[in-house]
Amino acid sequence: MKHFSSFWESSVLLRKFDFIVLGAGLIGKQIAIKIKSKSPNARIAIVDRSPISYGASTRNAGFACFGSVSEIVDDLNRSPQDQVALLASKRLKGIQQLVSNFGADAIGYRNTGSFEIYTQQSEFNQAIDKFAFVNQLLYDVAGIDEAFQWRNIANFKMNCFDDCLFNPYEGMINTGMLNEVMNDLTHRMGIIPLYGLDIESIAKINHGYELKDKNGIELSCSQLIVTTNAFTSFLLPELDVTPARGQIILTKPIENLPIDGIFHHDKGYIYFRNLDNRVLLGGARNYFENQENTFDFNGEDNIRTHLEKYLAEFILPGRDFEIETSWTGIMAMGKEKIPIVKRIDNHLIVCVRMSGMGVALGPVLSDEVVALC
Repeated sequence: MKHFSSFWESSVLLRKFDFIVLGAGLIGKQIAIKIKSKSPNARIAIVDRSPISYGASTRNAGFACFGSVSEIVDDLNRSPQDQVALLASKRLKGIQQLVSNFGADAIGYRNTGSFEIYTQQSEFNQAIDKFAFVNQLLYDVAGIDEAFQWRNIANFKMNCFDDCLFNPYEGMINTGMLNEVMNDLTHRMGIIPLYGLDIESIAKINHGYELKDKNGIELSCSQLIVTTNAFTSFLLPELDVTPARGQIILTKPIENLPIDGIFHHDKGYIYFRNLDNRVLLGGARNYFENQENTFDFNGEDNIRTHLEKYLAEFILPGRDFEIETSWTGIMAMGKEKIPIVKRIDNHLIVCVRMSGMGVALGPVLSDEVVALC
């Protein structure tokens, strides 16, 4: 429906903003909150096409993590060692800041620790070979001692090696609660929510940017901050940002479920946790990479079948289970995992390409954006 602005809308409600944050996910909301804290009189809007941010912020697995040994080793094949170490350090600091800023109870955070499991001798041998190196890397950059420790998990009754690498610094989070806390804070601070606007173009104007939505609504601002992650490629196609769909399945309640914590496998491409007495399992996109580089939220049966088979073979061997629901989220990837946080020009900043770690990176990267403002 074509929108025709009234005088009241154009002169008051939609008058020029000091800041527009485009993208109302976890990153965008934290940026808006911190800018408002720094500049209380600034006129700030958060713009999103959906009433609920519809990328990955409320559609993830609820992990507060910074990477397993096999994932970090894999990252070293893509990016320089100092960048990989710094990124892991930022994720760790981000987790700590999330809990400090919002409170563990308010965001459903539990410091359960995480477990990287192994089902093949080759991956187990690599873990033995590399874990001390990764521990030293993280100690050097973040000052944490023995981030990864060997632990026996035979009591979890899974079909994997009894020995795994345990990380006491990670945990699980309720990202629905986290989003709700942030939404409440943005509203109380007077940050203006403009949801349901599907922005199709941005254009540089004198002393700022103009945004146009598909129905004809026009907005303008002095500073535009783009946090639309994978969907940034529609507005700024020159950036190295590609979509990566992540699919998740959730079981019905399981009596006497033995696992408790968050679990990584296969360089982080497989991830699972207990959600009360259910199993939440996601990933496997590395086996269907071309298929999963998409903006389509409709999940594919082959991924769900793969995940169900994994669930039966490794997590719940010999036990009956039923799948209650499934969903997908769209992450942003690139040739490397390093996020893009930079000023494009005097009136435009981007903060995108979270590589599936937006929950942990949000607090640190939002500080970096505010420093650029």
